[in-house]
Amino acid sequence: MIAGTFFGRLIGTSLLGIFGFACSADPGRAESLGDGGSASGGSPSAGYTAVGGGPNQPAPTRCRPPAGVSGSPRTIDEAIALLNALPKPTSVACFVESLDRPLTVYATSSGFSAQPAFSAQSPRIFIKRDRLWLSVVMDGDSSYLIEFSYLQPDNLRSIKGEVQAPVSEQLAPGAPYDRVRYGAGTICGACHSLEEPAPSVSFTQAFASTAYRPRPETHVSLDSLSMELERCNFSAEPHRCEMLSAVLDGGSVVEEAFPISMPTFF
Repeated sequence: MIAGTFFGRLIGTSLLGIFGFACSADPGRAESLGDGGSASGGSPSAGYTAVGGGPNQPAPTRCRPPAGVSGSPRTIDEAIALLNALPKPTSVACFVESLDRPLTVYATSSGFSAQPAFSAQSPRIFIKRDRLWLSVVMDGDSSYLIEFSYLQPDNLRSIKGEVQAPVSEQLAPGAPYDRVRYGAGTICGACHSLEEPAPSVSFTQAFASTAYRPRPETHVSLDSLSMELERCNFSAEPHRCEMLSAVLDGGSVVEEAFPISMPTFF
């Protein structure tokens, strides 16, 4: 997300909502779909497992981490190590496929972001691993980006970073932090308040700023995502279908709400 690209995206999307990242060590209880029922009140749900192989969905070849490399990264550094270990060039879909299941997610249709959702049918999806949050988009220009946010001990701010795919070469440890650098801070600081240097990252300059959650009315349920995958036509929309499959077809997917104590951007 170099500065020119970022500000171009701001103009193109009217900067409609900043990516929110968990801001609590206890980020809310996930509700279960049980035997196929829906969680009440539009609340996030848990328990979806895609089967794939439908009439429009050829069984995909899955990306897997090689032996000795964790598919459960819990820091930005570990996520970069996983990216570096995967076959090159590495797509966003390959990276998501390689993540261990169950996958804990939350989807939003918000276009209020430097990484906006393309639509409610092609949402932005947050993937949670302890204090590490990743976000990916199913379609559009932002679907070639992986956003990183690592929640800080104060549970209010997170260190931000970004990688653009396909990744064709080994990434340096500082690559995700250097990509978002702008002036004396980062481009993230234009919208995420209270940006300060993050001394825990010693090998390059990194910054932490306020973590936001998506507005509740933009929530996209796992039921909706599963329906999009069921009717996705790989011949007509190969990239979008591949991204949906990468999230849903690798095993159990669990939905978890952001804590209500966490601020929204507006």
